[in-house]
Amino acid sequence: MKNHLPILKILIIPLILLALSPITAFSQTKPSINISVIVSDSIGKSLKDVAIYNSKQKLIGITNNFGTTIITAHYGDAVVFSHISYEQKTIKISDETIFDKNENACSMLVVLNPKTNMLPEAEIVENMPHLAYSNKQVWVSDYIVNDAGMYLILDNNSEHSLIFLSHEQDTLAKAKINKKFDYLYEDAFGNIHLLSKDTAYQTYYDGEKLNLLYPVDIQTFKQKLMPVQVITDSLLVLQRYASMWQEILYISVNRNNKETKVLADCYGPTREWGRTYYRDMVKDGVIDAVQKENPLFPNIMEMHGIEQTNTFGDDAIENTYVDFESSQRARYRLQPIFSPITFFNDTIYVFDLEKDKLVKFTENGTFVKDVDISFHRTTYRKNSRIGNNWDRNIIIDKALGKCYAQLSKDGHVTLKEIDLQTGTIKNIIELNHHVFPESIQIHNGIVYYKFIDVRQTVGRDCRSLYKMQLK
Repeated sequence: MKNHLPILKILIIPLILLALSPITAFSQTKPSINISVIVSDSIGKSLKDVAIYNSKQKLIGITNNFGTTIITAHYGDAVVFSHISYEQKTIKISDETIFDKNENACSMLVVLNPKTNMLPEAEIVENMPHLAYSNKQVWVSDYIVNDAGMYLILDNNSEHSLIFLSHEQDTLAKAKINKKFDYLYEDAFGNIHLLSKDTAYQTYYDGEKLNLLYPVDIQTFKQKLMPVQVITDSLLVLQRYASMWQEILYISVNRNNKETKVLADCYGPTREWGRTYYRDMVKDGVIDAVQKENPLFPNIMEMHGIEQTNTFGDDAIENTYVDFESSQRARYRLQPIFSPITFFNDTIYVFDLEKDKLVKFTENGTFVKDVDISFHRTTYRKNSRIGNNWDRNIIIDKALGKCYAQLSKDGHVTLKEIDLQTGTIKNIIELNHHVFPESIQIHNGIVYYKFIDVRQTVGRDCRSLYKMQLK
């Protein structure tokens, strides 16, 4: 019997290897695919900071400000979508859950539902963030901090109000407002406006009470005032999106002789592709309304007495879509470029993030210099933003003349102070005390943000306003 054991081993081992070979071959031939993920809520609002995990609970992606990211997975994988404010969702990768399939890439639409219970509030101790508005019977819808003080939209079970505070939390004025008003906007002139989806009011504090002045429909407000990005003693600088949101023109208007010129032209590599893509969508019937080229800012030009010319004409296609899914796909493929402009210390700064330049002009529009910037790129590959945690947000502290780039990872935000002379990073601040802080603003060296508390009001999550001294 002993003499037959070597023969049996010789026969058994090949059989075992033969039995395992299909499994091995299958695992080796099961390709991975790159999936462009788009995450929103049930009404189509983009959801940022959605963490995506694979079946091994490994983080494989976090959505950006547009609710998008790219993940790598296999057919049959169970992918988990998680957010602090929304119900967790698990989706299996299959032909039914993805679209636009090709050899190595595809797309996925994910809709998350809001949670009914919020996570507990972080404990606040000395030398950590504390409440910028200490009334815990209300929640903060929106806010703006400037030199004059703090404007807050507050809500509770019975009242919706606009409140004006000093920086020390002294209530200077309060006005009851309609519940449809949930947004605040500060224009280039420094005026604060109260907005809803259809109406805008300018707020005015007369020393005793808050007044709401000059009501105007929201479309007129967007056409006449919102494009004005910078105002100096000699110039108005207007912003115009062109080339299917793949190009930003900053047009300077001389306040004395009404002369106009292009101050800066910021555009990305997808400018021509964007035009072609949208024309194809029109041909395919996805977009059912096409609007021919219009005069440059007609309402703004008329408001400032400037002759209406079409010097910078491009076909303007109205983004009206047939269905929700088509609009989501278009939003992912043609995300508007981000190249902000700001003015302080008698200098106009344009962050041309598509060309990796910080461009400076005098207050009368004369070019001064440009410097290289790279905070928005990955450190290992300059020409790629994939893998970068930058939130496409530049935060301005006009009181101190400082700029910060906002980055986030796993819900924790990092602020990188940008040296405006060299374009390099000179200081890094970690906001580790609250995860997923919202609506971050900085004024006079103090960072403000909203954070979701455990309290609830009429079934809605409650956000409190916190502040912390930057060091």
